[in-house]
Amino acid sequence: MELRHRLRALMPLVGAVLLVACGAEPPADDFAEPVGDADLADDADAPLLPPNTGYDDDAAVADDAAMSSFDDVAADDAPIAADTSVTGVDAAPPVDVASRADVPSVDVHDAGATRCTGSASGQSAVWTCTTTGAARQRCVAGVVHTEACAHGCTARPSGTDDVCAPAPPPPPANPTTLPTCAHRPLLHWGLHPLASDHLRCAGVPNARITQTIGYAVASAGTHAPDGSANGMQYSAATDISVSGLSHAAIGTLISTLADQGFAAWFRWPGHDGWPSADALHIHAIFVGVPMKASLRSQVGSWLAGRNGLVSNSVYAFHTWTAPQRALIRAVFNAAN
Repeated sequence: MELRHRLRALMPLVGAVLLVACGAEPPADDFAEPVGDADLADDADAPLLPPNTGYDDDAAVADDAAMSSFDDVAADDAPIAADTSVTGVDAAPPVDVASRADVPSVDVHDAGATRCTGSASGQSAVWTCTTTGAARQRCVAGVVHTEACAHGCTARPSGTDDVCAPAPPPPPANPTTLPTCAHRPLLHWGLHPLASDHLRCAGVPNARITQTIGYAVASAGTHAPDGSANGMQYSAATDISVSGLSHAAIGTLISTLADQGFAAWFRWPGHDGWPSADALHIHAIFVGVPMKASLRSQVGSWLAGRNGLVSNSVYAFHTWTAPQRALIRAVFNAAN
């Protein structure tokens, strides 16, 4: 009986469970009290979530700001990148293309510029002696400039202007006296001390002296001793090498030798009676010392404008001035 009463008391509860399981709404008064305005007020501090629209407004705003910032920076930087006139300390230095090995040089003549033809300097603007030594030339803007050199052209180191030689010094005021030349021996044997000094003053180094005293049969005694000075024998005749000298330079040298007291000839094989098989050289006689008869005869030939050889023909390679002849005559006569 008691068990039956207990089962009866549980029947409403079991029925309610079955209703919930079957989807039925249980009676309001069986589970909880209705929620009122007071309950909502207790939850008022909780933030309400915005509706989900599928688009993040905050992210869009951030992206737009970034894009705007990027556009502004690009616009501000563009003029600086394009402005090549910036000269501040951060500006890159100008590039010297002429000094860069990877930049080929440009020949303006390849671009159709007029070229100099026949100039001694080629296409260079540096004054350059002509092959004859009578002038110098240069090329400027395709035009050959030529300047005559009355006294010959003197070559200078590469890259510098060759120059016209200055006029030779005027003849001595007193043509009967040799110019003063300091005593400083050129050679210690075979030359008279005066001859040695005046050869040096004429610009002849000892390396160019090839013969003083000599006994070669071909010389026919021309270089035999003429006397003694300071206990040493000498010959008044001296042979001088012309190796490396142009004809213009040789003419200048034998003229200078006359100013220093030498009757001298350029022995040019095949010219002026000198045999074509014989050696090229200058034969010079110092007239300020006593000498043998054969040399005196040669000096007389020189004074007459002849070659000083057996043929005694006119000498054509060079002509000396009247003052030079007067000086040689006076010095020769004083010593012989």
